[in-house]
Amino acid sequence: MPREYPEYAIASVGAVVVKDGKIILVERGYPPGVGLWAVPGGAIEAGESILDAAVRELEEETGVTGRPVGVVWVSESIVRDDGRVKYHYVIVDVLFDPETLSGELRPGGDARRVEWFDLREAAASSLVTRSTRRLAEVLLKGSTPLIRI
Repeated sequence: MPREYPEYAIASVGAVVVKDGKIILVERGYPPGVGLWAVPGGAIEAGESILDAAVRELEEETGVTGRPVGVVWVSESIVRDDGRVKYHYVIVDVLFDPETLSGELRPGGDARRVEWFDLREAAASSLVTRSTRRLAEVLLKGSTPLIRI
């Protein structure tokens, strides 16, 4: 299925790593949102579980591996072009245990850069995707339910 002008929404994951009030974000290198910062993530491959997709995307885009603990947030991103849907992603954000992280941060895949961002900065910055800003706001409130899968 094409990612541009899809017939159906595309299932995708975000890999959420939070430690000491900071979150790992990547600068996007491909549309949608080129140049904006977001949690590492991407489309779920056919036959791949949500957790396996999140582990793969985290390693591909950041060079870091870790253990996922469950789903922390679900959102969607819809980009329209003259009334047509150009992109439509349903994003399942998976939280990782920060104590299980290994490896060194380095950008890969479609990530131009990777950095730790202060959660408050991520929630307020226009350089961060809207779905990631909303996620940061929820994480700052500290009332995020965790769905273990």
